[in-house]
Amino acid sequence: MKIVNWILNTINNWRSYFIKLGDSEWVSNFEWFGWSLTAIFGGLVIFLIVKLKIVDKWYKTTTNFLSAKASQKRIIDKSWQKILARLKKSDDTNLRLALIEADSAFDDLLKQMRLPGESMADRLKYLDTAKISNIEEIWRAHKLRNQIVHSPEYPVESLMSVLTKTPFYTSSSIVITNTCMPQS
Repeated sequence: MKIVNWILNTINNWRSYFIKLGDSEWVSNFEWFGWSLTAIFGGLVIFLIVKLKIVDKWYKTTTNFLSAKASQKRIIDKSWQKILARLKKSDDTNLRLALIEADSAFDDLLKQMRLPGESMADRLKYLDTAKISNIEEIWRAHKLRNQIVHSPEYPVESLMSVLTKTPFYTSSSIVITNTCMPQS
């Protein structure tokens, strides 16, 4: 019973000590000092945010990012219109150039998607039919582009059959929608 009384007395003494401590001027001064430091450091944080233009940089970065996506779609559409104009001419040189330019435009999209690889073929390996439904046609068109670049005498008839399917444009639209346009 002595131990229990000793514990109760000790707890009561500590309680009264802390109650008296809360009423003392020292604690009041310490509390005032703590609030002062909070105000000083809070003001310093606000000053640094304004001085370093953190919010302004974030706003500009976000705005540029969103507007770049919209302008990127316009750039791709413009380059595709150029490719379509080449296809309408239907001569040998323009057909070859149309395929090469379409391949290059699609490779640019793959780079913007940040797919790893040194060549378009390396980047295409990261795509499958779940991501782009006509990936096999894109592979065929890319291989055809390589044949055209490396052997200029490639027959135009084979070229026309590939170009009329326009796999790059269909896939480019999918890629633009999924990666370049802001999500709402």
